[in-house]
Parts: sequence; C-alpha cells; structure tokens
Amino acid sequence: MAGLVMDHVYQGRMGEASPLASEAMALTESIGDPTLMVGLSFAPLYAKSEGAEFNDMLRWSQRVIDLADDDPSMGNFLFGSPLALALTSRAMARYWLGRPGWRDDQRHALTIARSADPLSYASVVGYVYFAGIPNGVLRPDDSAMHEIEDALQIAERSGDDLALAAAQGTLGVALVHRPTDADRNRGHKLLAEVSEAFLRRRYLLSELPLVSVYLARETARRGDRDDAIPVMRAAVDHLSREGQLLGWGIPATGVLVETLLDRGAKSDVAEAEAAIERLASAPAEQGLALREIWLLRSRALLARARGDQAAYRDFRDRYRDMAKTLGFEGHIAWAEAMP
Repeated sequence: MAGLVMDHVYQGRMGEASPLASEAMALTESIGDPTLMVGLSFAPLYAKSEGAEFNDMLRWSQRVIDLADDDPSMGNFLFGSPLALALTSRAMARYWLGRPGWRDDQRHALTIARSADPLSYASVVGYVYFAGIPNGVLRPDDSAMHEIEDALQIAERSGDDLALAAAQGTLGVALVHRPTDADRNRGHKLLAEVSEAFLRRRYLLSELPLVSVYLARETARRGDRDDAIPVMRAAVDHLSREGQLLGWGIPATGVLVETLLDRGAKSDVAEAEAAIERLASAPAEQGLALREIWLLRSRALLARARGDQAAYRDFRDRYRDMAKTLGFEGHIAWAEAMP
C-alpha cells in the first residue's frame, strides 16, 4: 500500500494518493509494530504534504519522531533515515501552519541525513530547500547553495536516478531565485532538463507544475510574458483541480499574480484579483500562515497596480510585520525590497 501511495504521488494522482495514505497509515498503526510504522511513514507523509493536508502531516510526523526516539536508522528497510524525513515533514507542517520550531527541525534533519544514504540526503535537502525557497521561508544564500550543490554531487556519484532528479530540481529552483543573471540562466537550463526528465521517466509529476511555473517566470523575465502567462495559468489551474492549491498552488499563484501585474493590462489586473480571491476562498482545516503571508504580498502588489497608495502601504507594512514575526527569510527580503 505504501508503494502504491508513492506511485500515485509520483504520477500526480493526488485524488487517489491522499485517501490511500490515510488508509495505509491507519492499517500500519493497527499492526502495532513501531519499526514498521517508522519505516513506511515516508510514503503517507509525502502524500499529505503534496495534498496540503498539514494537520495530518504534523500529527503523523510527530508520531514517527516519538517512535524513532532519536534513532536515525530505525525502520531503514526502504529508506535510509525515516527519522530525517519525519523531521523535515514536521518542519514543513509547522511553517505552513505558522508554528514555531521548524528551523530546528530542518537543522536536525540535515545533520542526520548527511550521514545517511544518498537518497535520504537528496530527499531531505529537497524537502528543506525545494519547498522552503519558493515558499519564501528560506533564502538561496551561499550557505544554502553549498548544501544543495553538495547533495547534487553525492547524488551524481550514487547512480540513483531518483536522488539525482530530486537534487537537480532543488538546485534549479534555488538558482532561479538568485539575483544574478548567470545563476538564473543556469537555473532555467537545469529546470528545463529536470522537466523533461520528469516527463520522460514518469516520476515526481506532482512537482512538475511548480517547475513549469518557474520556467515560465524565467521566460517572462526575458521579456516574453505573453508566452509565460498561459503556462503559469495552466499550472495553477491544474494544481487547483488536483487539490494542491493550498500547497504548491500558493507560490504558483503568487508568481502568476506578479507576472500579470507586471504586464499590466486592465484584463491582467482583473485576472490577478480573481486568482488572489480563488486562493483566499479555498477551504482549509484551519488558518494557513503561508497562504496569509502570500495573500498580503499579492494584495499589496494589486493595490499598487491600481494606484491605491494607502491600501498598498497598509498591505505592505502588514506583510513586512508578518514576515518578521514568522522568521520567513525569503519574505523578509522580498518585503524590504518593496518601495
């Protein structure tokens, strides 16, 4: 069942993945074997992260961490260090929900993963940075880039295609968030290769819409917004249909809104507002801090595009305050760059 969950996620079948993940986790718990539960946990945790079910993700990752009791190799019959992945899962759930402790979880997970197998290391680095940088939680600073490049080198030496794809995708996303043209051009090339590999080998398709959005953003950066916007729009629509709007759909919507407002036609402003409201009205189990901070940013940009300076300043200041309160490094930098 855990294998089928992973297959559904890799093929982008989130409607099938999430309920099966819940069933698999319940069955594993009912067996009462801690090692089995820890060892199989990575599949349902991955499904819940992709399906934006962060309360389940938080509860299950905490259960696995408690059972593992600081043993990094417990349940390593399929994955080198289930504990490292559980820690990164708890970190993601915590920052999505606006709860403290996520940074310590990330540090602990990376420390454990460095001594584990290449797939564990590449996966943990991916969980930390592939999610953290686009969501504005982390910045692609020199330290982060060194960690990601190191994971890529280890994956290349390992001969593990899945580890390599995860590391390449993480590096590509990080590079297109760097400030220099050289880095972003390299990132664009790498993401194009990653996208082709995902499609050719039929894995990690749940991540493909986000890769497509950032490829399109680089196309827009080069001046071709007319080609980029339909790609972004299609990716966000796909994420919404697949139940991922409150996951990858959050940064993807932010990128679409910003690109529409940069083009700036009257219809673009109206479409940007509609995209913001769709994200704002999507039902969630409880408040999602990550959605709220992206909505503040997007609404500030929308107010500025409309020339409403009072609303712009209000949203911008609230955005800055929230970024600092949560300690989201990327959003802090983006907020400080807003005039």
